[in-house]
Amino acid sequence: MKNLKRKYASIPIFFLILLLSISTISTTVESASLNEQQNLEKFKVQAPLYNNEVDFKSEIPKVNKDSGISIEKPDFSVSSNFDVSGDRMNFNDSLTSSDPDDFWFFSIPSDRSILFEIETENPDYIVELYQIDWETGTAYPTSIGGYANQLVANNQITSGDWALRVYSSNTLEDTYTIKMNATNPNGAESVYSTSDSLLYAVLGYPNGDIYSNGVFVAAIGRENTQLDWEREFYFAWDGNYNQRQHSISDVNIKSISAPVSYTASYASSNNAILLYLDEGSLFTHHVSSFRSGPPTQYDSSFVDTIGKTTPRRLDTDDLTNWGDHILVFDLNTGESIDFFSVLNYYYASGAESIPTITFLN
Repeated sequence: MKNLKRKYASIPIFFLILLLSISTISTTVESASLNEQQNLEKFKVQAPLYNNEVDFKSEIPKVNKDSGISIEKPDFSVSSNFDVSGDRMNFNDSLTSSDPDDFWFFSIPSDRSILFEIETENPDYIVELYQIDWETGTAYPTSIGGYANQLVANNQITSGDWALRVYSSNTLEDTYTIKMNATNPNGAESVYSTSDSLLYAVLGYPNGDIYSNGVFVAAIGRENTQLDWEREFYFAWDGNYNQRQHSISDVNIKSISAPVSYTASYASSNNAILLYLDEGSLFTHHVSSFRSGPPTQYDSSFVDTIGKTTPRRLDTDDLTNWGDHILVFDLNTGESIDFFSVLNYYYASGAESIPTITFLN
């Protein structure tokens, strides 16, 4: 279990008094206050979902060796030839009478699943996948392609050099946006979500695996210990202590957002993903304090912010009446970094500000 702790070895006396007063509030009063005062709309995050109803085709691209087009690899982006670094693209351009044909070149180092489309107001525009042979300077058309504003999803693109060709079957002189994402492994069967630009894509696989831009996130129906999250506050002095602990484990995922920028008092990431927890996810909240006295005092409670005793599994009431319960997974580190929910004492009590969440495009 990931163990993210904040320890405070030395705190000015006025902060200590505040901490002591907060920790000694009875669980009953704490829960009632949260029930009556908290605005649950703050704990509902509406994630924009793009292309999540698209299914992948498992067709291996059929290469037409009889219809090759002679090409030259550009040293830089010029005219109708574009050399794209990486396995994603989102660019604007136009087709004109002097420049009626655009090739957008890219390479992938391993077999991938690919999403691509062109957005344009011109229904005559077409985008097609070409296989590139740089030794002979030839671009070969394949059986994979689509018309304007039609997302193409294929899970059998092999490693090597490729290009997307944009041309028109009739009229020209209109702009278009070309979008492509080939970051995830081959074999995908579904799209959980993408950004509108296609620069970010979260895909699902037949074995339950979930990938986001090539990063493994979780596996549906299997153990996901990499998602486990824990936060502990512990302050000790002169034989006394205050402690508060939250933890999430045995995660069940209801839905997944496209990547976000996440900023909170406790954790932040410029490339995270929101995992909306489903019923059955295990949650624990524990608060305790000890005073050496005299007299000796010890208080301990496993009651959470809405008055339920933990450890417990999220239930229908949690999901229906208490907003979203979101585990924030950092794609840069491959770890869960925060739990955004009314069940998180720090957000529910107002001790920490509501996080800022910006969906990446």
